[in-house]
Order: sequence, then structure tokens, then C-alpha cells
Amino acid sequence: MGCCCGHPDRGGPKTAPGMLKRQMRRAFREARVDGRLRLAFTDCLGPCSEANVVFLYVHGRPLWLRRINTADTGSGPPPPVAE
Repeated sequence: MGCCCGHPDRGGPKTAPGMLKRQMRRAFREARVDGRLRLAFTDCLGPCSEANVVFLYVHGRPLWLRRINTADTGSGPPPPVAE
């Protein structure tokens, strides 16, 4: 997951820095996918207008999700990942 540094003046989301990391870690634990999925964070992947991004590698295919900007991260991984 590439997390925004919290600069809405650069076109980024108004999400408090660190909040999404905590939410994603919590969702990862609750989904009990440890050992099947790896959760990692990186710095800016640019551009700010597309932040925050999540990269998934599912069944050998890359999947990018953009503008993940709310604390409501859903209820676990998307269906293709959960299977």
C-alpha cells in the first residue's frame, strides 16, 4: 500500500497520515489472511491526485486500487483474494 503523506494542497486526500495504515493492519488481522497474503507499506508512489494506492497480485495478475481514502476499508480482502 502506498500511503499519502497528508498533503491535500498537492491534490492528495485529506486523510490523516497513519490512519489508513492502522485501518489496513486491523482489517488484515481480522480477515485472518496472514500466511496467504503479505501486507507492506511504501512511501509516495505519486501522483497525489491518485493517492492512496493498493497493489494486489492475485493469481499471477497485478491489480491496482486507487483513491483508497477513507477509514472504511471494507470487510476484508476482495473476493478473488479471499478464495
